Amino acid sequence: MAGGFGMAGCAPARPLRARTPLDSLGDGPAQLPGTTQADWHDPDSGHTWRVWVQAPAAPAPAGGHPVLVLPDGNATFALAAQLARNSASRPAELRPDPLVVIAIGHPGDAPYDHRLRQRDYTPPAPGALPAADRGGADRWLDFVAQQVLPRVRAALPVDDRRLSFFGHSYGGLLGVQALLTRPALFTRCATASPSLWWNGAQVMREVDAFVQRHAAPSTRPFQVHLQLRVGGDEHADAAATPERARVQRERHMIAHARTLAERLQATHWPELDVDFAVLPGLDHGAVMLPALVDAIALAQRPAAPPRPT
Repeated sequence: MAGGFGMAGCAPARPLRARTPLDSLGDGPAQLPGTTQADWHDPDSGHTWRVWVQAPAAPAPAGGHPVLVLPDGNATFALAAQLARNSASRPAELRPDPLVVIAIGHPGDAPYDHRLRQRDYTPPAPGALPAADRGGADRWLDFVAQQVLPRVRAALPVDDRRLSFFGHSYGGLLGVQALLTRPALFTRCATASPSLWWNGAQVMREVDAFVQRHAAPSTRPFQVHLQLRVGGDEHADAAATPERARVQRERHMIAHARTLAERLQATHWPELDVDFAVLPGLDHGAVMLPALVDAIALAQRPAAPPRPT
C-alpha cells in the first residue's frame, strides 16, 4: 500500500509526535498491517480530511473487492479494519470476500471532533448554502464520490455492486442524506441510530419528496439495501436525569427510525430493500459496535444477480 494513495499537498502519513511514558514499553504507536493514512486537502470545499484505507491481503475475487466507507474515521477505522481482518482469517469454506475499508475523519488524535462532525455530516437547511458550522453533508459526499473513490478504484480492484456505507449518529444522518439525494452512490447503506431529529427532523420531511421523485420505475436507476439499527434503550427513561430525559424525549430516536423504515418499505420498490431492527438493551453509544458488525456482514454479501430488464 505504500505510496498507493500519494497526493500532492498531503500531510505525512505518520507525523512526528511528542514522547509519552508508553515509549518505555515499546517502539511507538501500534499499526494495523495493510493500512495507510494521510491528510487529504479538498480544493473544492477547502477542508482537510484524514483518510485511512485498509487493503486486504488476499487477492480480489473475480468481480473485485467489496468496499465499506465510513465517516468518523478516527473512531471507526481501527474497529472496522480489525473486524475485516478477523473475517479474512476464518476457514476457507466460511470466509467472506476480502473487504476494503475506507474511513474518513479529521486531523488529530481525538476519537471525535464534535464541531467538525456537525459541520460535515449534517444536511444544509432547505434552500440554504452550508454554514461554517453545519450543513456540509453534500460537500463530504462530493469529496468521497469525486476524489476518494476514484483514487481507490485506480489502486485496487473494486466491485461497484458492493459499495457500502456505515455511519452512526450524525454519521447515520449522513447516510440517510446520501440515500435520499444520491441513491446511486452506495448500493448498501447501513445506519446506526441516525440523528434524524436534526434541525427539527428536516430529513424526515425529505422522505416524501424522495418517494415522489422516484415514483416511476424509470427514475430509479439504483439498487440499494438500507440497513437501519437503533438501540432499544434510546427512549425517554423516567429514571434518567432531567436533562437526559428531556433530550431523549425531543429526539425520538426509535420512533423516527421506525417511521423512516415504514415509509420506505411502503413503496414496495424492487430497487430498495429496507432492514430495520431495534437492538434490545443498548443505548445510543452502545449500538454502534453491533451495528458495525452487521454492516460489515452486509458489505461482504455476494452481489445479487442483475435484475431482468
